[in-house]
Amino acid sequence: MKMLIQSAAVAVSMIMASGASAYMLDGVDVGELDGLIGYTDNLNENPDGACTSGPSGSGHASELCWVNNLLAEDGVGPTTYVEANKVPDQEALLVDGESSIYAFELSYESQYILLKKSGVWALLENEFNQGWAVFDTSLLPAGLNLPDPGDSQWVISHIVPLGTDVSVPEPGSLVLLGLGLVGLGVARRKVS
Repeated sequence: MKMLIQSAAVAVSMIMASGASAYMLDGVDVGELDGLIGYTDNLNENPDGACTSGPSGSGHASELCWVNNLLAEDGVGPTTYVEANKVPDQEALLVDGESSIYAFELSYESQYILLKKSGVWALLENEFNQGWAVFDTSLLPAGLNLPDPGDSQWVISHIVPLGTDVSVPEPGSLVLLGLGLVGLGVARRKVS
């Protein structure tokens, strides 16, 4: 019985902790902060060589080249870029209770998000809630024409969800798995 009570206490604490650090947008859990991999104002500035022949580069092939060069630095294989997935004029909204953290829902779950505004590109790794992009504008370069702290929205020139779908187990699923294992343990004990 003591083990059952301890297991239940652990399960309850896991449920309570699962939403403790998540950001909310109008009452919707949008996940945690996505990681900033890098940014540039010149797609030609790559350790593996230029991606285009223009002064700062542009276009989907140049963007993909820059992204893949950046990912290669981290030992990650190349990703894909489908021009049809590009979303122009993406509106990002300020998350509840924050002054520099913005979020927007993605058109599909993706591993990376490419942001572009005012001739500056930023690459984020979507680490938590795969259906949302959540980022801190205080970590981005001023060249992105950043919003003033506390502005309720910010329009990004375009975003591109990149990479394949990534399946991340939800904390609630892990709790259910844990409770199932506890139940099996209790049932086994009763049979013995």
